[in-house]
Amino acid sequence: MVKRGIKKGKQPVLPRNLRTPKIPHWLGSPNIETQHLAWRFSNADLAGPFHCCDFSLIDFRNMWDRLRAFEGMNYNALKRAKSLHEIPVSQMSKDAKERLKSLELDDIETMYSFHIDGPCRMWCMKHQNIFSILWWDRDHGVYIVRKRHT
Repeated sequence: MVKRGIKKGKQPVLPRNLRTPKIPHWLGSPNIETQHLAWRFSNADLAGPFHCCDFSLIDFRNMWDRLRAFEGMNYNALKRAKSLHEIPVSQMSKDAKERLKSLELDDIETMYSFHIDGPCRMWCMKHQNIFSILWWDRDHGVYIVRKRHT
């Protein structure tokens, strides 16, 4: 049965003044320097020298408080506060490079270090504003910093 004014298989056409304008769903890549951080825990290394399974209660509270505080900041603010450092994998310790290789992540060129407390660091991989936590480095062993004047 064909209704009056509408051909079979065709949708009725609304007048222009009643149409809803199209809203684009994708407006291009976000400006990650100004977006707040987000965390992903699914890639956390649960074995190896820098595994994420060996927290004391104090370590866990410090890490939790810092990660929650970092979430309210953006990439630029963290860099200005010197709480985030981009480290080329080529400058990392031998153990860190070997662990990346065994995890089949040796194609990563840069890792990101978040200062948690004292020598403790959280090491992450980054995709836009999402940081995927990989390692808990209690003793600053992923990236060895030489003390000045020694």
